[in-house]
Amino acid sequence: MTNAEIAKLFKDVAAAYTIADEKKFRFQIIAYQRAADTIEHANGELLDLYKAQKLHTIAGIGPNIQAHLEELFATGKVKHFASVIKDIPQAVFPLLEIPTFGPKKAYRLTKEFALTDPKTVIDDVEKIAKSGKIASLVGFGEKSQADILRAIAEFKQGFGKTTRMVLPYAAETAEKVITYLRQSKAIIQAETLGSLRRMKSTIGDIDIAVATNNSDQAIDHFIHYPFIDRVIEKGEI
Repeated sequence: MTNAEIAKLFKDVAAAYTIADEKKFRFQIIAYQRAADTIEHANGELLDLYKAQKLHTIAGIGPNIQAHLEELFATGKVKHFASVIKDIPQAVFPLLEIPTFGPKKAYRLTKEFALTDPKTVIDDVEKIAKSGKIASLVGFGEKSQADILRAIAEFKQGFGKTTRMVLPYAAETAEKVITYLRQSKAIIQAETLGSLRRMKSTIGDIDIAVATNNSDQAIDHFIHYPFIDRVIEKGEI
């Protein structure tokens, strides 16, 4: 498996935990998301490091993650991952490649419309949205339906979650968001994470960690950022 494929697997596990119980499994979610980011930006292929017995040299990969990687390379699968993902419809995971789809939204749509085929699920959701059926779901509406169609159209044009931006642009954007966040009394601190914190030459997502004394107020402040285009998903911390 390539680093990209392994990172995707770790992201899927994090998504499965999010769907199962975001609050209960928040530490697992963070751990697998961080591992996915580390793997995605590793300097060498993990398979080569595994063969050379050097997985332990990767910064940010602890003993548990290393054990999972060793099992993956030795057997082609990880029993723990299989147990976490087994109750999640496979059609959920292709939807997670679309920027406006978080785990809960993807899961909700696959369950509501009994979507099971991962090969056709994106086209299936697009057809359902065009028919107007998504707007009638509780918590969605006409705007959400329009956003879904827009996101799918952009994804098909090549604008997916793997689309990356250069470091200077990402850093400037993050600084503007953090400056805004710090204007709220509910936000104690805000700092960048992931590839931006490590100053990689290109950045995928801009990840920001926030310390707060009032999570509801902090989230409400964030989603009212004046230059926001759309809110993908909002939930508990």
